[in-house]
Amino acid sequence: MRYSQPPNSPEAERAVLGACILSKEALGSTIEILKPDDFFNTNNKLVFEILMSMYLSDTLVDIVTVVSEFKAKGIFDKIGGQPYIAELINDLTTTANVKYHAEIVRENSVRRRLIEAGNKIIDLAYQNDKDVKEIIETIEKLILDASQNKDSSDFLHIRDIIAPVVIDVEEKVNSKTLKNVGFNSGFRDLEQYTGGFQPGSLNIIAARPSMGKTAFALNIAQFGGDKKNLPVLIFSLEMSAEQLVMRMLAAESEVSLTQLIKGTFDVKDFEKVQRAAEILSRRNIFISDESVLSAIDFRTRCRRFKTRHPDLGLVIVDYLQLMTGGAGRLEGRQQEVSDISRMLKVAARELNCPIIALSQLSRAVEGRPEKKPQLSDLRDSGAIEQDADIVMLLYRGDYYTEDENNPNLNSEADIRVAKNRNGSTGILKLTFQREITRFVAHGSERDFR
Repeated sequence: MRYSQPPNSPEAERAVLGACILSKEALGSTIEILKPDDFFNTNNKLVFEILMSMYLSDTLVDIVTVVSEFKAKGIFDKIGGQPYIAELINDLTTTANVKYHAEIVRENSVRRRLIEAGNKIIDLAYQNDKDVKEIIETIEKLILDASQNKDSSDFLHIRDIIAPVVIDVEEKVNSKTLKNVGFNSGFRDLEQYTGGFQPGSLNIIAARPSMGKTAFALNIAQFGGDKKNLPVLIFSLEMSAEQLVMRMLAAESEVSLTQLIKGTFDVKDFEKVQRAAEILSRRNIFISDESVLSAIDFRTRCRRFKTRHPDLGLVIVDYLQLMTGGAGRLEGRQQEVSDISRMLKVAARELNCPIIALSQLSRAVEGRPEKKPQLSDLRDSGAIEQDADIVMLLYRGDYYTEDENNPNLNSEADIRVAKNRNGSTGILKLTFQREITRFVAHGSERDFR
């Protein structure tokens, strides 16, 4: 089948622009739906760029000011002069349908981008020198970008960014309580440093083995989110999904994990387990427990999940060093981990949600008299520190002094915020209730909201 021209609707484009000139409210609504490149007609694209600029700079928008602005920009005659303006206005009967017409324009724009993506997909499929998984990843990104109305080549003028930033700051100033703009961790003291894990951020929880980093991450997934019940996606490369759920069940029910595993608890405790199971069943937590996960597979699965759950709140990876870089990596493990770290940061921005990645620390910690971890102990690559927005180092001193014959059920833990790109650093004290794999505020039974 042959097509004469790409999908477009001249009538809808004119109707949208006419409504925008006549109504500031219509222009505001349209800006939320369209960007200039969504218009097929070049003149219409130019007109919308100027209308959007006038709106964002809070300039009065009407026929007189619009014509004056067109002349000042030197495009009045280029777009067709007064007859063009008259055509936009005279054909319009009402501005009430602007959203409907804007959706038509946007839909045609998506179709054109899909056609463009389709042509690129055909070219990719013929490239025999590329790995199939890499091709599939590129294809999925092309389709996702097309459907989400994104254009990686766009350059944003500061005036287009400043308004929402100021509004966000104003909301925080007017708020009487601490406003978390990210995914709430569930720990009040940690929120003082982070304000919540921010969309697009890469957050590292690093520790030596058996310090409790998996438990800490699961506590955030289970008790965080500020009761919004946003979807949380967990990639577990070390433990099975059943093992993770057993830990979450222990933390929720406050029944010993050992008792849960062995089934050695009484009827009263079983009632607590049942209630905990009901609570957990209502949480939007999803788990992938395949033991082998490449960087390409990770991004592909996250994209697919995001299309099904657009309000994705948090992604957790347990743990970073168990991921693989994918096919064709011959430069060594350190470079591979650097590539994985960078991919996690890029994925966080692409998904517009925070990613928490657990990381091992090197054995250098064990060789020091004081075994508290440092940023330089991040294993395999300094790129992890560079790419991360926040690095938290988890340490339990009694791990090294514990009497095996008389183990402590509760353990004092330090969470050191060693790097914080957009905030302060410091140490918060927590108590690790080992029997139920739950962290709580130091000196209290629980600190979860």
